[in-house]
Amino acid sequence: MKTYILAIAGVILLSAVVTMIAPSGKMGKFVKGTMKLVILVVMISPAISWVRSGKLDLPASTSVRLDEGYLEACSARLEAADEEEIGAYIAEQFSVDCTVKVTRSDDAPFSREKILITVDAAGIIGTDEHIHIVTCIREAIEARYGAHTEVS
Repeated sequence: MKTYILAIAGVILLSAVVTMIAPSGKMGKFVKGTMKLVILVVMISPAISWVRSGKLDLPASTSVRLDEGYLEACSARLEAADEEEIGAYIAEQFSVDCTVKVTRSDDAPFSREKILITVDAAGIIGTDEHIHIVTCIREAIEARYGAHTEVS
């Protein structure tokens, strides 16, 4: 990788020098165009070798691994955003104060695993709807967010 970066830097530096001393007529345009092609060839040479060999050559010391800490941090940020959004939605739709806890997976799509809602204070909605408010909240959240929801 180091040789690749040095090759790109060298060709660009050479191109800058050639561009400064190149004549201004048709020959200058030809030289500048040729240097642009050389830079392009050097930059895509790893892709060319990859197509020919069928594999990308990485140095033996290079290892690719997941950054679990980053995935956990992303998951936590999404959980916090979900908790705020769901709490606002429940307050607006059902006039209920609640505490929301969202659990997301740490995999790449960060899918929601579980939503826990604890109703702190429920207002009375209509005549008999307040009796089944827990069921209504659970069904609405499951339909909207597509995750297993527990309301208590």
